[in-house]
Amino acid sequence: MSMRPISITHLVFGLIFLGLTALWIVGETTDAEAPALAIWGPVVLIGAGVVGLAAIVFNARTTRSTPTDDEPALADVVHDQEQA
Repeated sequence: MSMRPISITHLVFGLIFLGLTALWIVGETTDAEAPALAIWGPVVLIGAGVVGLAAIVFNARTTRSTPTDDEPALADVVHDQEQA
């Protein structure tokens, strides 16, 4: 199964906007004061950053482990060497 690489920028910004929207909804429904919600702004940004870093690592692992069209798969190389 071939997977498309993850667009990390889109992922991180989507999480930031989703987190800010969640903060706004919580603030509107609970009538919380702005200072009470202010602590959650950095939490949203740090969380989106952690997810972005995890996506970078995951994306690097999947692109490194799959051969490109120019490179033969490792199993093909071993099979060709055994036949020689």
